[in-house]
Amino acid sequence: MLQRHHCRRINGRRPHRGDGFTLIELIAVMLIVLVMSATAIPAIASLDDTRDAVAARQLRRDLVFARQYAIATGRTTWVVMTPASNTWSVLAEDVSSPGRSGATVLDDLGTGGAYTVTLDDINAGTANLVSVDVDGATEVGFDWLGRPLNDTESALVNPATITLSGSQTLNIVPDTGHITGP
Repeated sequence: MLQRHHCRRINGRRPHRGDGFTLIELIAVMLIVLVMSATAIPAIASLDDTRDAVAARQLRRDLVFARQYAIATGRTTWVVMTPASNTWSVLAEDVSSPGRSGATVLDDLGTGGAYTVTLDDINAGTANLVSVDVDGATEVGFDWLGRPLNDTESALVNPATITLSGSQTLNIVPDTGHITGP
């Protein structure tokens, strides 16, 4: 004999059986997901801008380091930038063989390796070294007074401009070597 199960009503309501979600619970979860995605999407979109700014600040720090190293040691120091490979290296002239041709890559005190920076290595992701104009060349030197030099080892004539992706621009002022940018 088949028995029928009847739900007993308490105060005119069916008892909660606990085998699903209510419409209100589903709407609440959907609202939470909507709010979280609305805040996450702009943050993800600005991530490329942040990476570009990080790359520009790293290059600025390395240019400032090269200038300060030249002043502290009395050795002309160079930063050689290669846009095609998104790299730059910091070099110092050998005291026994002065001149740009005698410059060798410094050791990076943090890693112990060569002071060569690749944008991919600093987690810059999509950042690129777009262009470098140091009196028509891609390297800048700093003499013992911190004054910038072009690739012919002459005083910088025009402001040097280095552009990274995201319109991040660094400038090096002739005569003083002051570096501006992010």
